[in-house]
Amino acid sequence: MSKSKGPRKAVTQKNPGKLAQLIRLREGFTKSSDGTAIYYKAVGFGFPIVLCNGMGVSTFFWKYFENAFKNHFQVITWDYRGHGRSAAPKNRDNVSVQALVEDCKAVCDELKVKKALFIGHSLGTQVVLEFYRRHPRHVAGIVSCLGTFGRPMDYFYNSPLSKYIFEVFTALGLLFPKQSNFLSQLLIKNPFWYQLGGLMKMINTGMADKADAQKYVDHILSLDPQFFAKLSRSVQSHSAEDMLKRLKIPTLIIGADGDTFTPVWLAKKMHRVIPKSELIIIKNGSHAALVEQPELINLRIEKFLRERILSLPQAAAKEAAARAEAG
Repeated sequence: MSKSKGPRKAVTQKNPGKLAQLIRLREGFTKSSDGTAIYYKAVGFGFPIVLCNGMGVSTFFWKYFENAFKNHFQVITWDYRGHGRSAAPKNRDNVSVQALVEDCKAVCDELKVKKALFIGHSLGTQVVLEFYRRHPRHVAGIVSCLGTFGRPMDYFYNSPLSKYIFEVFTALGLLFPKQSNFLSQLLIKNPFWYQLGGLMKMINTGMADKADAQKYVDHILSLDPQFFAKLSRSVQSHSAEDMLKRLKIPTLIIGADGDTFTPVWLAKKMHRVIPKSELIIIKNGSHAALVEQPELINLRIEKFLRERILSLPQAAAKEAAARAEAG
């Protein structure tokens, strides 16, 4: 499991060069409610966009989004506890969706985020919905990207057997972590893992960069198997379905017609239930559409952001104020 280097102060240049003047970078660690060190990075100026990762994924999955938005907005990425550069909690049982929400709140407090657009990929959708339940005044709008409201394994591959298979595998992961990790290594590190992922429709190999998929594989193999099993069980037991009808803020739902993790009918259901929500279905997209068709997704989110969250004059004014404050 990757280890955190421990908390440190955010990095902000007082006398930045030309590049830093254009794109401000703040990076560091903050402490969550239980003292867990959570890694964060904020790039750019202007209206904040808070990005919440998928299960087993670090901030690298947002690289195309960050590059597209950092010149006009403040893009905030962070790692869940036990993921990437964030530390694992001292209490290994404190890995619930609610704990991830507290991690997100700590990042927002550290960066003094008063109101932001929250975007969740996969598990990130559950985190964002639960964040809205607990801290609605901070949420200007929500984007659900290839995610659902809860109990994700109930819908995996559209099979009624998925949740039972999931229970078996997580139980084995908790009881036999070393053996489970060894089997995972054999399965994922075989020479044909990329082709196997395409065959199982886990990724569109014709659109995704193999290097992006490799980063995901490397990261998920770095996670502690017991920690991952506990988090998976907690995520599976969580649901924010009751929140859907109560969303009174602009909401964009992004689904993909080839998503086997979160079948597209879930995106359509969320669109029907959430008042005044918008929906886009990515053609030929898998659960990894975020790195398969980033230009399309980024353009649709920018349209939603400017039309439903900000007006162009407001965005320009906020950006100018942020630059003036940074000096």
